[in-house]
Amino acid sequence: MDSLKKELEEELKLSTDDIRSHAWYHGQLQREGAEELLKNDGDFLVRDSSTSGGDYVLSCMWKKQYMHFKIIRIVLRPKQGYSRELFQFENDQFDNIAALVRFHVGGRRPISQASGAVITHPVTRTLPLRVINERQAERSSSTSSSAAPHRSGEKGKRRSLSSTHMDMLQVNSYNLLRSGSQPANLETIGRPLLQSAQSDSNLRPAVPQSTPAQDPLSPVFRTGSDPLLSPGSTHSHNPSQLATGGCTLRGSDGQLHSRAPPKPIRVSTLFPGNSPTIPRIELNPASLYDELVPQIPQSTMPKGPAARLRAQEKWTSRARITETSFAFLEAQRDEEEQEAEVEKKERDRVTEVVRNGDDWRFLRPETETTSSFRLDAFRSLLLPDNNRPLEQSVLHSLKELFARTDANTTALHMLSVDCQVARVTGVTEEQKRMMGVNSGLELITLPHGSQLRQDLLERHHLLALGVAVDVLGCTSSVNQRALVLHKAIQLAQALRSTAHDLYAFSAIMKALELPQLTRLEMTWRVLRRNHTESAVMFEKTLKPFMKALNEGDESVVSGPLSLPHMVPLLKLMEGEDGVENSERGCQLLYSILQSSRHTANHANDYQQHAHALLSAGWEPIPELLEVFHTEFAMRLFWGHAGAEAGRKERYEKFDKILTILSNKLEPAQPSEL
Repeated sequence: MDSLKKELEEELKLSTDDIRSHAWYHGQLQREGAEELLKNDGDFLVRDSSTSGGDYVLSCMWKKQYMHFKIIRIVLRPKQGYSRELFQFENDQFDNIAALVRFHVGGRRPISQASGAVITHPVTRTLPLRVINERQAERSSSTSSSAAPHRSGEKGKRRSLSSTHMDMLQVNSYNLLRSGSQPANLETIGRPLLQSAQSDSNLRPAVPQSTPAQDPLSPVFRTGSDPLLSPGSTHSHNPSQLATGGCTLRGSDGQLHSRAPPKPIRVSTLFPGNSPTIPRIELNPASLYDELVPQIPQSTMPKGPAARLRAQEKWTSRARITETSFAFLEAQRDEEEQEAEVEKKERDRVTEVVRNGDDWRFLRPETETTSSFRLDAFRSLLLPDNNRPLEQSVLHSLKELFARTDANTTALHMLSVDCQVARVTGVTEEQKRMMGVNSGLELITLPHGSQLRQDLLERHHLLALGVAVDVLGCTSSVNQRALVLHKAIQLAQALRSTAHDLYAFSAIMKALELPQLTRLEMTWRVLRRNHTESAVMFEKTLKPFMKALNEGDESVVSGPLSLPHMVPLLKLMEGEDGVENSERGCQLLYSILQSSRHTANHANDYQQHAHALLSAGWEPIPELLEVFHTEFAMRLFWGHAGAEAGRKERYEKFDKILTILSNKLEPAQPSEL
């Protein structure tokens, strides 16, 4: 066991660009073995394709169903003597499998729009690839050896006579069915014929074809790229079916020759049970996997809806013809004139449709009535079942996790989950249809976006409570507590300048300005002494910036954003902010509405920037991603039973807990009583 462990460790120490260095890669693991390892929704692993050498398959579980996606491999040859491989599912393309997996795990992007499957938890291997491959080979050989015991018994009884007779029948049927000028080569007897179709080179032998076979009595022969018949089948058939022969004829076989069809082979009465066999039709391996529909890259997307639709159809059809070798990407023709003509025809058609009122109908968006946070379906890696509020063992694990993670990495994990909740990333076509818009940043400005606004407000408050618990739960010493406060300020700065997530940034700032934290005078005094730079940045930079955001002043924001500051709009739309009671009520209201209009108009820009940050090579940590899930915070703060209570009741009780913790750290002064 020690040697296997050492061999596994050596594999995992390889370069991250090498797929063998990732524990979610399981080598030649078969489909059945992969499904045994997948237990919960979001579990996934990558294995070698058993039907196409050199390709990979992602196996996952989604909605309690096993799914297998063959990773699309794109071969680019921009110039002779040079080739490059890219990997993708449907949209984004990457130089290696590891980057593709990181992008979909970190950004929670669905594997395909049709299935909506999202991968979150990798299933890691515990054995080196050599052992996995050897065990799969042994399993395959044992399965094949036990598949036909009756046949092997007969072979032992009359081996030489039976085998000789069968070989003679196969040779005779092959020679009798050939016509035209193509010679009969005895070397090809017993082997599948080579095919000329583009996508038939990787068909797996001896697997039944899903398409119906041709009538055996028909005089029409298969041609072109139709599936060929393999002469190696062992299934018995009616002797009358032998009239059509044991192999196919192709275009060069003289099918149009006027010669009459050959007579059927006579079946020997000496061996009535060993009639010649009709080979089985082979199966297209693409039917073994869930469907992926490659989308045309945004960089090459033409302008105009008609031109985009036409380009997408051409892309999909070519991808289907060439399977995973997209050689048509080597050169792109200029089709501006043709696209302009197609756009003109499309405009004319739309005008005619609107005039006549035909072929078009409005789909009313659906109003959500339940929260997107599913406590009943949440499965935790860190929380035990039926956990109690603020369990000390869990809090200790969280402190260790945050201690070994820098602020920038933590900020990117927060951004990943924030974008998922705000529906900026991982939005399926079905969700878009239900929302009536393409992004949650547009939905929050609409009347039927009330449930999303409530979910975002809930998450914002829980992020703030998490920081408060981290600071107030540090009871060791005031120096240690000041260090936790320093790390919280550094995280706020990373969210602002690295992740460009102003939504989470405002949650951290809200926590640092809670009355239970601001009253800790001794802690803030030690922060100014031991971490002067952080204290000055908080007072002189972060607090004025936060104030300007709350007033709708967009002039303080520079550069691209992943998530804007939308909390003032959320509170305003849900009636939780008394803007009209302030001195600058009308001006403040106007600024907030203008900021929300800017958010909706630039939702696509925010989405693209978030995708760029989450696919820039960062390695997501599953435990850290879980910590920032809203369901995790609800279970941690109020326990398994208390998390189901109403929001108002939960908040009031936890506010009292924070007050007790604050007073315990620094007893109340007479002026506070």
